[in-house]
Amino acid sequence: MRNKWIVGIVLALVIIAGVAAAHKLTRSSKGAAGLSGKRIEATFLAFGIEPQTAAQIKVNTPIYDETGRACFTITNITMTPAEEDAFDSNGVLHVVGHPILKDIVITAQSIGPKVAWAYMFGTDKILAGANLALYGDSWKVWVRTLTVHDLP
Repeated sequence: MRNKWIVGIVLALVIIAGVAAAHKLTRSSKGAAGLSGKRIEATFLAFGIEPQTAAQIKVNTPIYDETGRACFTITNITMTPAEEDAFDSNGVLHVVGHPILKDIVITAQSIGPKVAWAYMFGTDKILAGANLALYGDSWKVWVRTLTVHDLP
């Protein structure tokens, strides 16, 4: 009977240690020594944006995560007419510029140090190809992350 109690206690301790190790490995390493490093520069594509919203996105302004914490500073903005598919009179498909909507390429640098393998942006991670929401002072756009680079 006594051996059953000892085995149960040891098994419970092993399970608790495993859960603690899994938590430590999977939690955000924000501020953890040895895991933080350089800042990053990321390029985002916001497509099909209304001109009023596009005009509010300015260089040297912060980008916030969903919690309201400033994570990036915009360093460059490139606006072009949004592309759309159109058929000509012969039924051939062409890509043409939209007369109103804009495609915006936003280049931004992280404010704080990045995590070794992915920059945390609220509950999201900034990885090339990821879709996420960017928030400014008076705007919000849905973007696709095009590139992510380490800064020297």
